[in-house]
Amino acid sequence: MINKPKIAVSACLLGHRVRYDGREKKHSLLVDIFLNQFSDKVELVPFCPEVAIGLSVPRPKIQLVRDNNEQIQVLGVENHRLDVTEPLTSYAEIFLQQYPDIKGFIVKSKSPSCGFQSTPLFEMFTEKGRFSEIDTKISYKQIEFTSGIFVQSLLVFKPELPIIEEIQLSTEDACLKFIQTLEN
Repeated sequence: MINKPKIAVSACLLGHRVRYDGREKKHSLLVDIFLNQFSDKVELVPFCPEVAIGLSVPRPKIQLVRDNNEQIQVLGVENHRLDVTEPLTSYAEIFLQQYPDIKGFIVKSKSPSCGFQSTPLFEMFTEKGRFSEIDTKISYKQIEFTSGIFVQSLLVFKPELPIIEEIQLSTEDACLKFIQTLEN
């Protein structure tokens, strides 16, 4: 029996309906190459950190926010009291313990949990109301792009881990090159 390299793949890219809006973001080429053409060469492990930590489908949108202490948090867009930073961070370690033989990750771009150097990072601003604390207004300004918190945590534990976004796998050749990097 051949020991095929295991690749963790954002479940939404495989057609699973796990996104915040209940939709899928199936990446047809990825499914064709990795599940159909090369299923004898690689094994895919679907994952969704947000569902794994207990968030529902559908669910409130979340985003990366840098706080006043320069720490990145994962907060609800509408409800900024929704903070899933710690559960997503912890889940990265749990995932790697469950799958110590994972050779690489294919992740969803721009995701606050899974994006790799493409996720918008926001800064939060508050303005006190003229009449009371109740009038406090919160606004966000995008300041840069970074990786989602789950991916950031993965890289703390395994910095050498190959991670690629689905947008980088737009051709069959790109998919094959990624498979080759895992075989070495």
